[in-house]
Amino acid sequence: MTDLPLAGAGMDETVYSADSALRSPGTLVREMGADARAGALLAIPLLVNRLQARYRRSWLGYLWLVFPLLATTAIWVSLDARRIVGVGQTELPYPLYVLAGTVLWQLFVESLNAPLQQLEGARSVLLKSRVPHEAFLFSGALEVLFNFLVRLLVLVPLLVWYDPRWSASFLLAPVGVVSLLLLGTALGLLLAPVGLLYPDVQRGLGVVTGLLFFLTPVLYPPANGLLGSANPVTPLLVTARRWLAGGDVTAAPGFAPVLAAASLGVAVAWVGYRLARPHLIVRL
Repeated sequence: MTDLPLAGAGMDETVYSADSALRSPGTLVREMGADARAGALLAIPLLVNRLQARYRRSWLGYLWLVFPLLATTAIWVSLDARRIVGVGQTELPYPLYVLAGTVLWQLFVESLNAPLQQLEGARSVLLKSRVPHEAFLFSGALEVLFNFLVRLLVLVPLLVWYDPRWSASFLLAPVGVVSLLLLGTALGLLLAPVGLLYPDVQRGLGVVTGLLFFLTPVLYPPANGLLGSANPVTPLLVTARRWLAGGDVTAAPGFAPVLAAASLGVAVAWVGYRLARPHLIVRL
């Protein structure tokens, strides 16, 4: 099923045909490229409007992005200091370990939720106009990065406090950050078509990420065995935290395969969403 614009003056509606877009892969690629370019131009205005609407009536504004982060860090550092929980040996000072891990974990979770949240929030716009859906997806990714940069302002002073020396691994930190963004976006975009039809998906994501938080080395050292190796977030988060804190430039085992799979996953999920889009518009 493909979408075709109606011809004629003043008409910008879309008609859906029964032909699969896969029958014309060249046309599909050209349309995806055109929508990606148009969406990139609209992404920043959409982000600005969204941020203004969210924080217009808030006294504390962007501080709400860092309060949960600081609270989580303070609680776990206190538990570790009092020996209430046995965290074990970590490769960084524990306050830095928890803070950096939580910042990166939030990046992953927000990138996982962003596609569905953005498309769900723009449901009425998508049904009534021909704004490229990619505009909202790009805007969501930019918002995730913006939130990460705000939280990074809290992390940087702690990095300087514990180790003010320059390290070559700082140059690799953006790669680690982008790897988590790609993995979350790939998974979130794969779930988006089903999530737009069934609200259970978004509720289930909250449950799954809450459980996954304790199965990912955000607060604890990486686990050995199947529990550690089966979690795709683990090598990305461990490596990104190591590079962000100026540690060893060596990536954690499994980093490269997961990064490659995440990159391919974004492309596959994007094509899948494009194929599902006409059916979604009919059912929404």
